[in-house]
Amino acid sequence: MRYLLIDRIQRLECNKEIVAIKNVALSEDIYADHFFGSPVMPGALLIESLAQAGTALLEVSANYTKKALLVMIEKAKFRCLVRPGDQLIVTATVRSLEGDHARIEGRIHVSDRLVTDAGLTFVLKNAEEFYSPRIKFLVETLYDVWLKDAQLLGLDQTREREKGLDA
Repeated sequence: MRYLLIDRIQRLECNKEIVAIKNVALSEDIYADHFFGSPVMPGALLIESLAQAGTALLEVSANYTKKALLVMIEKAKFRCLVRPGDQLIVTATVRSLEGDHARIEGRIHVSDRLVTDAGLTFVLKNAEEFYSPRIKFLVETLYDVWLKDAQLLGLDQTREREKGLDA
């Protein structure tokens, strides 16, 4: 993945909701071209930050046994420009989780302003189809970095105890 559009996860409630943070920095290479002299975060990257948060929510909730694949974006609205220096509060809330499909409502706020919202649909596949053991380790390591100091709700007690031992 070229762009990691989540810096950390503040809160994750399994199969319900995730709240993540992205600090928008002028040093990111996308701003060299979008737009020179007046940098603006592209809408596609705002959607990608929602997708990454939704993916983390679904994959962590499934104890890394599922790979969440974005298959549909609905009613995406871009309400304000996002510029370097802004801090995105990315929220993804599960609206339905049935079989191998999940529907998520995503919202991005900067301070108290809603800047983006969209409906996202994911299909859930067996993670082993997508991740070799070495890649699975890297993905779980990324999630561990994102989840450091996060408020975790709804994880089974064994996983919570393991997280406490790693700290």
